[in-house]
Amino acid sequence: MALEPRLLESAIRMTRDANEAKALVSETLAAARASPLAASDEVGVEVWVFRLLRQHFHSLERDRHHRRAVSAFVTDQTYARKRSQLALAASAETRATDV
Repeated sequence: MALEPRLLESAIRMTRDANEAKALVSETLAAARASPLAASDEVGVEVWVFRLLRQHFHSLERDRHHRRAVSAFVTDQTYARKRSQLALAASAETRATDV
């Protein structure tokens, strides 16, 4: 598709990573080809494909942000659990030495 170089250029600006941009463009073009939507004018198709690219990018970013948030929550929970275990062990050790 003649649109691919311009899509790649836009994707590189969005992702700031050439490999990720190539993957984004290939996924966008695959989704566009698989869609039953058929536009009659070339400009309409171009606008639609660029919109698909942008929507796919934002979807990936939302997923990435969610994974980071979940990871941070799990990490915080793990550290809290370890701190509590250490505090219990220290208090048990203190009680054992007091007796």
